[in-house]
Amino acid sequence: MMFIVRESSLDILQHVGRDTDKLECQISRYFTDNTQILWPGIQTHVDKPNSWFTGTIKHQADKFTVTVFLVQLSASNEAAKQIPNAAFHSHPERFFLSGVFLVRTGPSLIQSGLNKDVLLHCAFAVDHHTAVTIKWILQPKGGQKKLILAYNGSTKQVEHNANRAEMFPAEISKGNASLLLRAVEIRDAGSYYCSVFVSSLLGTQAIQLEIVEKPTVTLNADVLSLVEGDEHKLVCDISHFYPLDAEAQWLQEPNKSGMLPHVVNHVLFSSHRQNRDGTYSFSSYFLLKASLGDDGRRYTCRVEHQSLKHPIRKSLTVHVTESTSATWLLLLLLVVLAGCLVGLLYYLHQARSSAKPKPY
Repeated sequence: MMFIVRESSLDILQHVGRDTDKLECQISRYFTDNTQILWPGIQTHVDKPNSWFTGTIKHQADKFTVTVFLVQLSASNEAAKQIPNAAFHSHPERFFLSGVFLVRTGPSLIQSGLNKDVLLHCAFAVDHHTAVTIKWILQPKGGQKKLILAYNGSTKQVEHNANRAEMFPAEISKGNASLLLRAVEIRDAGSYYCSVFVSSLLGTQAIQLEIVEKPTVTLNADVLSLVEGDEHKLVCDISHFYPLDAEAQWLQEPNKSGMLPHVVNHVLFSSHRQNRDGTYSFSSYFLLKASLGDDGRRYTCRVEHQSLKHPIRKSLTVHVTESTSATWLLLLLLVVLAGCLVGLLYYLHQARSSAKPKPY
């Protein structure tokens, strides 16, 4: 089966750029339920409706996706002359098609942080001037579809069903059907459908919007001064991230370079807390009992999340001094020993003195 797309007033190549070697194309029939689609410049037959097809052109790096509507032309002698003879012999079944209408969107997946403006690209082109109807529909994850915006080409009016969503009415006549979302929230995540109606044809493209918010990581100290034997809780707060998949780990950094850090095992975690904006927070902590071996050592809280290209690392340094109570105890022991020694020497001196014979 061979599809031959002839040049028409709709320039398909204009909408696919120069990376023609990185495109994937698929053509399939567009079923009209035996309904005759009236289209300017296309001859119709009452007893035999024209055959329609849709072509999907997708960039391998997901830069864009184009859906084009194609109508089959009769294999007239004039059309056949434009095809090399080899094509007729090697492809017995040929379809001569002409593009009449297309819808183009950008990347199929867009990620955004909270409170940012997001532009969902959607464009269309028709081979003749006509009124179009545009609808933007949102299907939240696990929810029902709802209409966001609708443009009526006959009245040139935009129906708003969302306060923070905008279209560009002055640009629609130029083929711009894009949607602008202001200050996105978590509830804005989901699948957005750009639907363009022309006559009896409906072109729809889907764009997935994901909300990802980077965590904020803080420690309860930057530098910690402890006395040997003291116990102190080291706390790492991971806050305001989305979605719920952050991981935290405490590391004991080596004192010597070239060695791997040691993972702290006796770590506890608080329950996750959901904030007003829908983001999440939790804490990771452990109890450190200071020893002289910890003096000058760094402890690091390492956090991973899908919003991060690299983990976040926050460190604190521990300084440990010798216990003053132990010093005083040692001094007291030395004083007692010295006292005992002095007493013993005095006793020996007295004993020797009493043992000497007295002169008479």
